[in-house]
Amino acid sequence: MDTAPTCYKFIDITSDKKLRQGFITSANFPDNYDNSLNCEYVIHADPLHRIVFYFDQFNLEPSTGCTADKLVIEDLFSRRSETYCGIVPQFSWMSDSNEARIHFLTDDSQTYEGFVIGYEIKDRPPASEFNLHMTDSTGTFTSPNFPEAYPKNSKVQYYIQVQPDKYILITFHEFWLESGDIVTTPWSSSRSQSPQPTLSCPDKIVVKDIYYSNFLLDTYCGHQQEFTWISRSNAVIVTFTSDANEEFRGFTVSYRSLQRTPPADWELIFRNVAGNYENTYSRWIDPRAYGFFPPDIKSTLYRELYKSDLMLDWTELGIKRIKINLYKDGVNVRQLRFYAEESKSNTDWFKCENLIYSPYTDLRECDLTGDDRRVFHLPFEIEDGHAADSNCSFGKMWFDLEDVSALTGFCYYETTSAGRPYFAYSTRDTAGDTSSGEGIGFADIFAIFIQRDCHDYVDLDTTATATVKSRLVRGLYIKNEVCDITVQLKPDERILMQFTHFVLQQGDCNQDYVEIEDVLSGAADKICGTQDQMTWTSSGNSLLVRFRTDSAVAFTGFIATVSKEIRDIEDCSAVNYDDEGTLVNVVKPIPTTGFFLEDCTNVIHVHPSQKIVITFSKFDYQFDDCPQFRIDDRTDDAEGIVVYGSLYPFSWTSQSNELIISYCALTPYRNYLVYNATYTSISTIQAAAVISFKDAEIPGVFSWPQTTATNTDSFLIIRLHPNDLRRVILTISDFVLSDQSCSSFMKIIDTTTKRESMYCATEFQPFTWTSDANEVLLHFKHNSNEQHQVNADYRSYHRTRFDYYSFFTLEHFDESGSFTSPDYPTKYPNNRNYEEYLIHAPPSYIIVITFSKFSLEDETVTTTEIKCEHDFVELYDIQTDPVVFCGTKSPFAWVSTGNEVLVKFLSDSHTVKTGFFAKYHFQPRLSDQSCEGLFTADVGNFMSPGYPYQYDNNVVCQYRFQAAPGKKIHFKFLHLDIEDHVDCANDFITLIDVTSGKEKAFCGFKQNAPITWESDSNLVFGKFSSNDHYKFSGFLATYEVKNVDKSSACVQNFDGISGHVSSPWFPSSYPNDITCVYTITVAEGFLINLSFDFFDIEEKNTDTNACDYDYLSITNPVNSQENQIICGKKDDLQIGISNNVVVLTFHSDFIKVGPGFYITYTQTDQTGIQPITTGCDEQLTSLTGEFTTPNHPLNYPLNMDCVYTITVEKIYKIVLNFDPFNVEFQDTCKYDFVQVVDEAGGTDKKYCGRYSDPLIIHSTNNKLIIKFHSDNMTPSTGFRARYESWLLPTSAPIITGCPHIELTQKSGIISTPNFPRNYDLNLDCSIRIALPENYVCVIRFETFDLEDDEKCSYDYVKLLSLPGGEEQTICGNRNSFVWTSTTNICQVDFHSDEYITKGGFKATYEGVQIQNIIPTSSECVQTLMSQSGSFSSPNYPKYYDLNKECITTIFVPYGNVIEIKFTGFEVEYEENCSYDFVQITELPSQVKSPKYCGAFDEFKYTSKSNKVKVALSSDEYVSAKGYSASYKTISHY
Repeated sequence: MDTAPTCYKFIDITSDKKLRQGFITSANFPDNYDNSLNCEYVIHADPLHRIVFYFDQFNLEPSTGCTADKLVIEDLFSRRSETYCGIVPQFSWMSDSNEARIHFLTDDSQTYEGFVIGYEIKDRPPASEFNLHMTDSTGTFTSPNFPEAYPKNSKVQYYIQVQPDKYILITFHEFWLESGDIVTTPWSSSRSQSPQPTLSCPDKIVVKDIYYSNFLLDTYCGHQQEFTWISRSNAVIVTFTSDANEEFRGFTVSYRSLQRTPPADWELIFRNVAGNYENTYSRWIDPRAYGFFPPDIKSTLYRELYKSDLMLDWTELGIKRIKINLYKDGVNVRQLRFYAEESKSNTDWFKCENLIYSPYTDLRECDLTGDDRRVFHLPFEIEDGHAADSNCSFGKMWFDLEDVSALTGFCYYETTSAGRPYFAYSTRDTAGDTSSGEGIGFADIFAIFIQRDCHDYVDLDTTATATVKSRLVRGLYIKNEVCDITVQLKPDERILMQFTHFVLQQGDCNQDYVEIEDVLSGAADKICGTQDQMTWTSSGNSLLVRFRTDSAVAFTGFIATVSKEIRDIEDCSAVNYDDEGTLVNVVKPIPTTGFFLEDCTNVIHVHPSQKIVITFSKFDYQFDDCPQFRIDDRTDDAEGIVVYGSLYPFSWTSQSNELIISYCALTPYRNYLVYNATYTSISTIQAAAVISFKDAEIPGVFSWPQTTATNTDSFLIIRLHPNDLRRVILTISDFVLSDQSCSSFMKIIDTTTKRESMYCATEFQPFTWTSDANEVLLHFKHNSNEQHQVNADYRSYHRTRFDYYSFFTLEHFDESGSFTSPDYPTKYPNNRNYEEYLIHAPPSYIIVITFSKFSLEDETVTTTEIKCEHDFVELYDIQTDPVVFCGTKSPFAWVSTGNEVLVKFLSDSHTVKTGFFAKYHFQPRLSDQSCEGLFTADVGNFMSPGYPYQYDNNVVCQYRFQAAPGKKIHFKFLHLDIEDHVDCANDFITLIDVTSGKEKAFCGFKQNAPITWESDSNLVFGKFSSNDHYKFSGFLATYEVKNVDKSSACVQNFDGISGHVSSPWFPSSYPNDITCVYTITVAEGFLINLSFDFFDIEEKNTDTNACDYDYLSITNPVNSQENQIICGKKDDLQIGISNNVVVLTFHSDFIKVGPGFYITYTQTDQTGIQPITTGCDEQLTSLTGEFTTPNHPLNYPLNMDCVYTITVEKIYKIVLNFDPFNVEFQDTCKYDFVQVVDEAGGTDKKYCGRYSDPLIIHSTNNKLIIKFHSDNMTPSTGFRARYESWLLPTSAPIITGCPHIELTQKSGIISTPNFPRNYDLNLDCSIRIALPENYVCVIRFETFDLEDDEKCSYDYVKLLSLPGGEEQTICGNRNSFVWTSTTNICQVDFHSDEYITKGGFKATYEGVQIQNIIPTSSECVQTLMSQSGSFSSPNYPKYYDLNKECITTIFVPYGNVIEIKFTGFEVEYEENCSYDFVQITELPSQVKSPKYCGAFDEFKYTSKSNKVKVALSSDEYVSAKGYSASYKTISHY
């Protein structure tokens, strides 16, 4: 100590029991302390005790590091000390030993009120190695020996002390102690005031808040789930004791400190002056408020009595502490302090049991009994206004208000003036003597102060519910409020907080707000504004509620009811605080013994400004022993639902911010309980909005919600019980909204699928919106400046399971979409009930559906009607009655009357067929319904607007004519008077066959013979349009529905230079019993080439070996030798016609059908055609030559046998190259074939079919025999063959290959001539290496130095894989490298020009065997013919192979184009895509797209034709992932 203390006090509390507690105050207290103090207080207890200090008030000069005024408290044994200054809340400090010192120092600057410190002794715990003293802000501790069992007969104390401005949150993570029998004692001893059944605790933990030990002391034992405990002050003692019986695992604990708020200022609420005429007591209990706050509380100059208007609402103020001050001559001479938070009346505040502090030592134990008559009871007097009995001989007085006696009192100090108060007090530290008046003085001023504290601590030990609310003054909450409310229950309980009122300042929740924190999980919400139906469920046993207000505006605040529930311990239960999440059933192992019910509860909590949508994608709950699977809303007025059975996906929207999912599950059978749910919060729903719910089970109506607020949101949820298995249909009959910026709108959302539509402009016609599942949410945004009107109705309609359901719409209304029966084009499955397709268009559109393929089980025909009783398609127009189709039908179309169609497909257990393929597109509706119509009668008439009078300008009318499938419509114009134009570009009436695309426009004046037009199918659209020029009388027309004549349905003529011919309904199967005639005519002097891209019809009759069933006849009208009939399946067939006209006749019988055919025809000239000869044998002896089939490139003749013999000098071998090669295909080549005989090599092989790459054959020696044979049908274009002679291979150590040489050894050395010297000029050398099958060439270039050039056009080496493989040209100077062929034959060509020479190259080669080679055709060549699909590069997403060209050919019906969407694309990058690339080729035009390489996220390609080839080409170096793509068919009507 630097200097000796100027004041010193030694307090010995070892002897007198009454002195074992007391107070230490700063000098002059309750007035400000002096400057330059150095005071020391030493408190000494006996060695068995330690000392607890209670800092009831602490108000010193604040300073950083406590460099000004400060208080230092120190344990004199352990030397542990803390230094305090400033203003801090009530806190405690406990010594380690029996002696402590307080050192109080002040400087010479400011002074403050000082401190009041209470002290008392407590028993010291037995010495133990496990005792802990923790002062860090966070920490952990465990039971002794944890995780092993704790020892018997233990007593351990854990003391936690944090900074005075903090409090402590303790979490018990594991807790398993011995528990005893059930007894009737308080479960938590200090907080229960009525006995209740609980467990006795032989082993236990006692948790005590040191400062608030009378209020906050809890005992725990047994086996508890994770729970928390929250202190009110800065210090806690946790005491663990165990007895001599069983030991258990014990406990693990963590703690952390939280910030406390500073104490509130004291507020004057009552003041009176001695001698005043105002009666003190009667004024105090008066329910009124009066007076003005005095400028100086201590001064007698202001003599008016003052009572604050706060006392009008004092029960709402949250008053926690009261103090009475007496002033004499401006000095505070006495102060008493009381607790007030438990008081029910303001007259109860001053009872002795509420006393916190008094300056009198004999009042430190308020004993209300005994001879010493220690009575301290207000109203501020003792026994009816008298200090003692009538002679004052037994009275003791600490404090008295003498204001009731009208006469002179019996005691000398009582007033002689009736009703005028005098304030008597004891001037000693004990009571004054009333009999002698000794130690009694009189004060000038009497004042009462309150300290408000909105902090609250709620437990429900003695009551089922409690109410927490904001403090109010004159109906509004208090500004600048800082309130913390702690709710703490037993470990096995959780908290439900339900707000019945919540109105705070609106905004971003940074001004006035309530923040609720779940202590166990840490989840928290900050809430402001106005909220409705707001709840909070804790996951554990504690909640923290923080209420903050600023100084701006005040509102009516909040009121909440707090209740308790039993916490769930099942593994299938949880409280979920995320805004979105997943719930699934929990499967537990089957127990070994017994069965038992487990109640599972999942609470879903979102922010109170939000609602919850829970969506079950799977649900199957069918337990007889378990009564219910419930979905309950936390609001009292919301009825829950019980769901059961095997249900379709469904959703349910909460009315509050919490939902409870509860069910029971027999543990052994949990595997049979299946549910999978996701939940999300709807953040757009605000509490200020209008929210309502409707049940669609009973049809009803709704309109735009009525609200007077501006820019508000209103919400309507229309739903059905999930067990109903129905959907919601909305019909909006009126929708008026003038806003085009969508500041006002109506949004419709299916809460299950999240499909939504927004409407923000007036719709002129009624429209519908059909949900996918059971619930629809309508969101209305109201801008008060906009006119709005909605009139609508709702109803329900049955639905199917989701895996049988599809939704369709179009992003771009000029496109089309498609849908098919299940498994199309293969047969659909039995018992499909129902397959549903919902097609949704915008309100101003109708839907056109075209069935290009329709083959279902036939109708049931009776004498009275035709029914679709088995398999059928139902088209439900939503607004009209459904129509049903079945059987097999030619292409037909159907049009809706509204904007939605629900298509249903059903199959029974009997016959199945290929089903249907349908396309749909949207057609605009006219806003003027008087100028459009749907005609469904078999006959009728229609006319222009106003006929026979003149039509108006700028008129557009629509007419739709709908007949049954298999029908066509015949039109006759009886009168036509429309503005004339050569192209009918001004005014016109147009008729369009929707299915076939046939179209005709009519205009002009016709008055003689009627004009007729006939459709091909059953649906025709008519459109009448006038411009702003002239007016005429218009038209009058009739129509009649007729049957379609099958024989003329597919007679077509083609006259372009190229085109496509296909079988009916291609690529779907063609119909039975049909004959089609296609006539192709090209320009005079040209010929026709037919390329069969696809051909698959019924096979030959095996008995007659002829095409007797389905067939295609090809007729050349001027050359019957080319006529032929084909059937079966043909691959890449080509037929040439030596005429400019050919007739194709297709016939199908009554039985089998097939996919059909697709033919590309092109006009070609006569160059190179060989004359037809009867003999075609040739002897060829030159070193090179060429020969063809007769008549090539046209069809070769039937029944031909030709022999071509090639013989060259013996030093050569023959290399034969067929390009092109197109001979009728058959698996064993038994019809038409080319036979190559190599007698020296002993090979004799037949070839047929079509080769896209050159067919190259090497002879063994100098002779080859080629035989060609054709049978009596199906000729093709044949072949053109070229041959050359190569020197036979020789052996040499190093081979240069000049001029060329072929090697068969599996290894060797090759080089340029003269190597290692420079090679010569003007060289052309070739080395061919022929290895056995399943081998490749691996060439290792050790040295490589050639003349360099960017394009390698001077000197170069060319590396080739033969036949038909890739080639690579290399030049310049390179380091050593390796090249590998892709085939078993490779070739190295070397060329030098006439200028520069270099060192050349040297390389070794080796034949390497490749095992299990996969043919290229099965690895990366494919043809796709469906309307849509997906494809990828080989191995995707793994890397594609090197040196590959993979081709995907996509083929859709004629008249369509293909949209290809690449969803993943990664190919080796080079600026010009010269290494690896993807390129798309249009067929048959061969127009190529740019090359694509590098990496793309997504891109599209739309073809110009109906057939494309997608090629991936890779070189020998770098690979990548390749691509993944999908495609779809796009139609142009």
